[in-house]
Amino acid sequence: MFTPPPSPPPSKSSEMPKLEMTNDTPTHANPSASPTHSYQSKQKYTLTLRWTIILVPMALIAIGVSTQFFIHPTAFDAFSPTSIYGWKSWTKSLTDWSLHERHKPTSNLLRLAVVSDTSALPFIKRSTPSATPTPTIPINPTLPTPFPQPYDTTLSSNFSTTSCYNFFLNMTQTDALRSCRPFSLLLTHSQAFIQVQDDINATNTDVWGTCNTALSSNQCDLNMAWFASSLRSSCATDLSNQNLLAVNALIGLQAFDLMRQAACSVDPVANAYCYVEAVASSDPSSYYFYQLPLGQTVPQITSGACNSCTKSLMSMYWAALSSANATSLTGLQATYGDAATKLNNECGSLYAQSTTVASSSAPPSVELTSVGGAWAVLLAMGVLSMLS
Repeated sequence: MFTPPPSPPPSKSSEMPKLEMTNDTPTHANPSASPTHSYQSKQKYTLTLRWTIILVPMALIAIGVSTQFFIHPTAFDAFSPTSIYGWKSWTKSLTDWSLHERHKPTSNLLRLAVVSDTSALPFIKRSTPSATPTPTIPINPTLPTPFPQPYDTTLSSNFSTTSCYNFFLNMTQTDALRSCRPFSLLLTHSQAFIQVQDDINATNTDVWGTCNTALSSNQCDLNMAWFASSLRSSCATDLSNQNLLAVNALIGLQAFDLMRQAACSVDPVANAYCYVEAVASSDPSSYYFYQLPLGQTVPQITSGACNSCTKSLMSMYWAALSSANATSLTGLQATYGDAATKLNNECGSLYAQSTTVASSSAPPSVELTSVGGAWAVLLAMGVLSMLS
């Protein structure tokens, strides 16, 4: 009987290749998983909708409350450097929605010290009027020895820091100050300079001495700038505490160049110093204008101030306030506008430039749009992060 040969084994090529899953292998959807995926999507949508319903009204309420808070008068006071409200008083004041009086613009701290307490300021003495006519500018006069110096009396010990007291001791003894004979400090802080004004000829000699120094005007400018910088550093606490001696010294140092020009201005008709004419005049109206850079205001004046010297002086002041150094002339910034108005009222509208001088340290303003916008952006970002 014939036995058939065994069947050949199946060819390896006909076998189905074995698939191995890798990270790069695309995953195909399993039809049987479709119901589960649909359920999860629906659940996520429901959760998102629920958070939206909760968070969006909360965000709108928060924006509304914050806007109402930041337009409240007390909130504005909180951003003001002169605020009188404490944190403990906010609860009561925030419930008061009565009309709020607008705060008047404030000046910088140095300027406030100049004009707020005039009783504490050094008195600018004026000589007793005499029948002696104003002397002409002298030619190489014999100067007094010693020449009047600022702070020639005993310094007060009313300093907040030892460093400030030592600064004044050192400054008043150094030739860098004494050789420059600063008119801006002599006018208010030199007993010898003040007392000699009873003698118009002696005053004339002293003014000549302030205008003709061994050191050049430029070198003296550098010296005063150095002293002013050192004073800010050594007397930082005293300046912060509004120590009038420190504050007025800084104002005088910064006004050195301007007041030297003012003291040395000449009346070309009389060939005399304008300042000496003001000292000798029986009407003190012109004299008052020399104290403006030191922060002292002009009182009521008469037509005696209507002269070429005063007009030239105010032009000099206006030019200084329009220069790059205007920010350092805090005393003049505080007094010029009112003085120009009084002078124009008495002498004519074109006598002095009367445009208001803007303060360099105006209190910062708070814009409602910026506050509300910031809250809206922050809350919107929070909502989006929760929903993502």
